[in-house]
Amino acid sequence: MSHHTCKDSISLMLEYIDGELTQDVRARLEAHFGDCSPCEEFLKSYRATPTLCRKALAKKMPGEVATKLTDFLRRELKKA
Repeated sequence: MSHHTCKDSISLMLEYIDGELTQDVRARLEAHFGDCSPCEEFLKSYRATPTLCRKALAKKMPGEVATKLTDFLRRELKKA
Protein backbone atom coordinates (compact mmCIF):
# COMPACT_ATOMS: atom_id res chain seq x y z
CA MET A 1 0.00 0.00 0.00
CA SER A 2 1.72 3.17 -1.13
CA HIS A 3 -0.78 5.67 0.25
CA HIS A 4 -2.78 5.61 3.47
CA THR A 5 -6.39 6.69 3.50
CA CYS A 6 -8.01 8.15 6.61
CA LYS A 7 -9.67 4.77 7.24
CA ASP A 8 -6.28 3.02 6.98
CA SER A 9 -4.74 5.56 9.33
CA ILE A 10 -7.37 5.11 12.00
CA SER A 11 -7.20 1.31 11.81
CA LEU A 12 -3.40 1.45 12.29
CA MET A 13 -3.45 4.02 15.09
CA LEU A 14 -2.99 1.61 18.02
CA GLU A 15 -0.10 -0.20 16.34
CA TYR A 16 1.41 3.19 15.50
CA ILE A 17 1.24 4.41 19.09
CA ASP A 18 2.57 1.09 20.40
CA GLY A 19 5.50 1.21 17.96
CA GLU A 20 4.48 -2.04 16.27
CA LEU A 21 4.59 -0.86 12.63
CA THR A 22 7.44 -1.41 10.21
CA GLN A 23 9.53 1.65 9.51
CA ASP A 24 8.10 1.89 5.98
CA VAL A 25 4.45 1.74 7.11
CA ARG A 26 5.18 4.17 9.94
CA ALA A 27 6.78 6.65 7.52
CA ARG A 28 3.81 6.49 5.12
CA LEU A 29 1.39 6.90 8.00
CA GLU A 30 3.29 9.90 9.33
CA ALA A 31 3.24 11.41 5.84
CA HIS A 32 -0.54 11.01 5.84
CA PHE A 33 -0.81 12.66 9.25
CA GLY A 34 1.32 15.54 7.96
CA ASP A 35 -1.05 16.07 5.04
CA CYS A 36 -4.34 15.40 6.87
CA SER A 37 -5.13 17.69 9.79
CA PRO A 38 -8.30 15.74 10.80
CA CYS A 39 -6.25 12.54 11.20
CA GLU A 40 -3.51 14.43 13.02
CA GLU A 41 -6.09 15.87 15.46
CA PHE A 42 -7.63 12.42 15.90
CA LEU A 43 -4.18 11.04 16.75
CA LYS A 44 -3.67 13.77 19.36
CA SER A 45 -7.00 13.03 21.02
CA TYR A 46 -6.39 9.25 20.79
CA ARG A 47 -3.08 9.70 22.60
CA ALA A 48 -4.69 11.91 25.26
CA THR A 49 -7.61 9.57 26.02
CA PRO A 50 -5.89 7.29 28.60
CA THR A 51 -4.67 10.29 30.61
CA LEU A 52 -8.10 11.92 30.55
CA CYS A 53 -9.75 8.68 31.68
CA ARG A 54 -7.31 8.27 34.58
CA LYS A 55 -7.97 11.85 35.68
CA ALA A 56 -11.73 11.38 35.46
CA LEU A 57 -11.61 8.13 37.45
CA ALA A 58 -9.47 9.75 40.14
CA LYS A 59 -12.22 12.27 40.93
CA LYS A 60 -14.78 11.44 43.58
CA MET A 61 -18.37 11.79 42.52
CA PRO A 62 -20.47 13.85 44.94
CA GLY A 63 -22.79 11.63 47.00
CA GLU A 64 -25.97 13.27 45.73
CA VAL A 65 -24.92 12.78 42.11
CA ALA A 66 -23.96 9.14 42.76
CA THR A 67 -27.35 8.47 44.37
CA LYS A 68 -29.27 10.08 41.51
CA LEU A 69 -27.22 8.19 38.93
CA THR A 70 -27.71 4.87 40.73
CA ASP A 71 -31.46 5.46 40.99
CA PHE A 72 -31.68 6.41 37.33
CA LEU A 73 -29.75 3.33 36.20
CA ARG A 74 -31.89 1.02 38.35
CA ARG A 75 -35.07 2.49 36.83
CA GLU A 76 -33.69 2.11 33.31
CA LEU A 77 -32.58 -1.48 33.91
CA LYS A 78 -36.07 -2.39 35.13
CA LYS A 79 -37.48 -1.09 31.84
CA ALA A 80 -35.18 -3.32 29.79
